[in-house]
Amino acid sequence: MKLKVYVYRLSQPSRAILIFCKVNGIDFEEIKIELMKRQQFSPEFKEVNAMGQVPAIVDGKFKLFESHAILIYLACAFPGVADHWYPNDLFKRAKIHSVLDWHHSNLRFGATKFVQNTILGTALGIPMNPQAAAEAEKLLSASLQKIESFWLKGNGRFLLGSNQPSIADLSLVCEIMQLEVLDEKDRIRILGPHKKVQQWIEDTKLITRPHFDEVHKFLFKIKEHLHKQQSAGASSDTKPTVNGIDFEEIKIELLKRQQFSPEFKEVNAMGKVPAIVDGKFKLFESHAILIYLACAFPGVADHWYPNDLFKRAKIHSVLDWHHSNLRFGAAKFVLNTKLGTALGIPLNPQAAAEAEKLLSASLQKIESFWLKGNGRFLLGSNQPSIADLSLVCEIMQLEVLDEKDRIRILGPHKKVQQWIEDTKLATRPHFDEVHKILFKIKEHLHKQQSAGASSDTKPTLQSKM
Repeated sequence: MKLKVYVYRLSQPSRAILIFCKVNGIDFEEIKIELMKRQQFSPEFKEVNAMGQVPAIVDGKFKLFESHAILIYLACAFPGVADHWYPNDLFKRAKIHSVLDWHHSNLRFGATKFVQNTILGTALGIPMNPQAAAEAEKLLSASLQKIESFWLKGNGRFLLGSNQPSIADLSLVCEIMQLEVLDEKDRIRILGPHKKVQQWIEDTKLITRPHFDEVHKFLFKIKEHLHKQQSAGASSDTKPTVNGIDFEEIKIELLKRQQFSPEFKEVNAMGKVPAIVDGKFKLFESHAILIYLACAFPGVADHWYPNDLFKRAKIHSVLDWHHSNLRFGAAKFVLNTKLGTALGIPLNPQAAAEAEKLLSASLQKIESFWLKGNGRFLLGSNQPSIADLSLVCEIMQLEVLDEKDRIRILGPHKKVQQWIEDTKLATRPHFDEVHKILFKIKEHLHKQQSAGASSDTKPTLQSKM
């Protein structure tokens, strides 16, 4: 009776089993289990493997799952399998077992979790977790370094100093091949430092061709599909951003009081912008939104909201301070000197004077405390965080002021001015595009002032304010 091999070609272990059978001339029937259709949980497949996982085999009445166990069984049970795949030598076998055991909790865990939480999760309907992706990348990089410096030490082209591949080489290389679905820059960043690993992958491909290439065709089809999706997303009506998050901007016109409409109240009962809806999840308050976006969406660089607990705590301290200091001072000052008239709010010179004191004190605190150190950004960092972005956007409202007022307030704070420019530079061209409406408002207000009269035409203030 012909060997039955139950596989899904997107599964790394499945590909290793298929290549091994083809290279060694094992007669088998490939039975495809569509994981996306959840066929692994069907009663029929559960008769083969109650765990509901691929790969699995049926050889006569004998059933077996787990790829390493299957590879060992095939090497022992089928004649014609070359000795180098699983040598008769007890000591060599023991070394191969050590690689295979190490593989499970190191390379396999790191590679699979990283790919799943950066690019593949969406296609599989699995929620992505940026924190899990960052942790997985650390393990993946450490595993590749271990292969480079330990498992590939010696003069041999393959693991354990051998000049011919074993089942361990095939298993680990098929694992690494899933990195092909990543963006090129991510793949180069991860594999680039490991030259011996790259050569070993090529040597394993070469010795198992044409079967290696044929079995991996499905993986490259998936890669092409994912990258087409990404390209389509980038060229659609949705907007590109610093972190590449695909979103739809819905403008809420505050002067038309759309924030109090029943439709918007369904999104945020507080009647304030910004707010987001992600599936069934609704959230308001900008700091909470920034933290959520940094955690929920793959591809957000770690510096925006680092995984490091202490760095996160420091960012939280800036954001909490922001509410009752810089935000209160800047917003109240601009409202009571320039913007109030446009919004139909009476100006209050006393409130403006008190707000200016708080604003100036806040800028001084940023200058002397939050920007202390050699870094270009808050908390001594060389890259911006969500705190930098939030505070700089707050300060940008000062652009609507008369030039003399803006210079009087910002002029004494040279480090603050440089930090603002550095944050703009790090987020261009998106920073400039998003702030266009602010400069339109500034131009409109200054034209009104020059004309010496208040126009009946009111500027439209949208959610970008």
